[in-house]
Amino acid sequence: MQFKHPEILYALLLLIIPIIVHLFQLQRFVKVPFTNVAFLKNIERQTRKSSQIKKWLVLISRLLALSCIILAFSQPYFSESSAGNNVNVTIYLDNSYSMQAKGEKGEMLKSAAQKIIENNNLQNSAFAMITNDENLKNLDANGLKNELINLDYSPNKLDLNTVLLKAKSNYIDEINTSNKIILISDFQNINIQNNIDFAALKMPVSLLQLSPKASQNIYLDSVFVEQKSLTELTLNVLVKSSKMITETIPVSLFQDETLIGKTTARFANSIKQNVQFTIPNSAHFDGKISIIDDGLEFDNDFYFSISAPKKINVLSIGNPAEFLSKIYTEKEFNFTASPLSNLNYNNIQNQNLIILNELVDIPAELQRSLSEFMENGGNLAVIPSQNANIDSYNRLLNAFQAGKISAKIENEHLITSINYGHPLIDDVFEKKVTNFQYPKTSLHYQNNSINSAAILKFDNNSPFISSVKNKNGNFYWVSSPLNKRISDFTQSPLVVPIFYNFSKTSLKTTQLYYTIAPQNNIEINASIRKDEVLKISNETNAFIPLQKVFQNKVDLILTDVILQSGFYKVSSNNEVLKTIALNYNREESEANYSDLKSLVKNAENVSVYTSIDDLFGEIENQHKINWLFKWFLAFSVLFLLIEMLLLKYFKI
Repeated sequence: MQFKHPEILYALLLLIIPIIVHLFQLQRFVKVPFTNVAFLKNIERQTRKSSQIKKWLVLISRLLALSCIILAFSQPYFSESSAGNNVNVTIYLDNSYSMQAKGEKGEMLKSAAQKIIENNNLQNSAFAMITNDENLKNLDANGLKNELINLDYSPNKLDLNTVLLKAKSNYIDEINTSNKIILISDFQNINIQNNIDFAALKMPVSLLQLSPKASQNIYLDSVFVEQKSLTELTLNVLVKSSKMITETIPVSLFQDETLIGKTTARFANSIKQNVQFTIPNSAHFDGKISIIDDGLEFDNDFYFSISAPKKINVLSIGNPAEFLSKIYTEKEFNFTASPLSNLNYNNIQNQNLIILNELVDIPAELQRSLSEFMENGGNLAVIPSQNANIDSYNRLLNAFQAGKISAKIENEHLITSINYGHPLIDDVFEKKVTNFQYPKTSLHYQNNSINSAAILKFDNNSPFISSVKNKNGNFYWVSSPLNKRISDFTQSPLVVPIFYNFSKTSLKTTQLYYTIAPQNNIEINASIRKDEVLKISNETNAFIPLQKVFQNKVDLILTDVILQSGFYKVSSNNEVLKTIALNYNREESEANYSDLKSLVKNAENVSVYTSIDDLFGEIENQHKINWLFKWFLAFSVLFLLIEMLLLKYFKI
């Protein structure tokens, strides 16, 4: 038994006063003479004996009544904790999308929130609630209830060690304050990266693992372009299951909410299946892949966005070349030819492909601009001049790690070999060609590069056209001038696919989608002024992200932005520059859960529960106060009543 006001118990010392009064009564007996003395002595003995018993009974009842009154005022109670003890409870409720799974009473997150509201009867309690995107402190019972009612799913997820660090930061180090941590989650393996040291917390930890009724989950894992032609795109969709299944799952393709394709993923005792869709490669395409699955809902849709083909910027620097203007037509290209003397250096960084066409000398200023151009992902093709300054060319080749000109060969050679495995021409020929008319050249520069990959070769096995991957772009070296006096290669059917693909590989394919994360970096090809900013918006939300502005691009940095999957517009001054697709992370779709016994090990401060009812019931019992002062008041009245009865009916 404990007392709320134990200092009042000192009043029990006052009970010695009635004892003294009863033991040392000051009343004097008066002797009265009487004739029959023997008879009176007998009566006197009996009366004195009865009087002593009555006095002792009255004394005891009085002492008990006073004691009960004193004890009642000290407010006694039974409890495992002190009556003045405050409880600081930190609750982590996992609101990641894996908590969408159905439990016995609906979605696990919603059911858990409702159960906490129904079972939270803790008195003198302060609450903190940790979710995957917030750490809410100083909540009372009503504040906790409101937060639970408004709690929604988050694309973020927290490592369990991070959760415990946040919970530890909510610790209140005060006298008469007990701290408790409650962790409610499905405890997926992806959220437990390292060993957990529960004992280091030095406060009680309660764990509750929520489990779905069915652990099978079928989901859309990824979408990517498998093949590409001038007129069509082939989409490859990867459908996965968290368990081995033998089922047929319908898969639908939508464009702007319009169903344009449907197929099936046929699982044959497997966990993944590929399906394909063919779409036109001629316009902007905002697509959504959908399946129907009762496991988790967040991974049943997958969004992607394919931008409309843009014209490719090609700049030829040097001598005019009629064959280039015929290849880079106005329909697909923005082609510009400029002699070196009239070159506008500011236009270099806006190009996708630059061709140095038979320059005699390559100035250092041009080389610096070309180096920056390739760092930004541009492609460079170099066609040397018949009278090339070899030293200036070697400086350029060395800058791009493309070897060195070792000799000028002025003998005629045939171009006889095609590298069909090179990425530049692997889609050009349906089969190997052996009987075409070989082009020739009467002059070429021998290059000793060991980093290059040959595309076409001479009859002496030395490269005629080669490529080197450098920085973020491609460097193409043509070892011979292409004017008609030196070579007839421009009349060959090979010239078109080679130079056409020089430009096509320079146009980077836009990213189909982005995965929502605590930080996303998105590159937008746009030129904006210093006082302008880009805005991201959808039908319900709009915000201005952090951004880094470069000469011809803007890097958007999305940090701590809670987003929903779907399409978002990137705009500047109300002009839409790009549509981006965002999807939820699929890591939780695997539905791999931890074993709490192996997780807790032998930590003495950790308790594992099977239901929210049991968890909060146990905490409530630990802090429940059974007050006893009413009983003591009742007993004090009882003893006073006994005293009155003794005085009235106990006859002397």
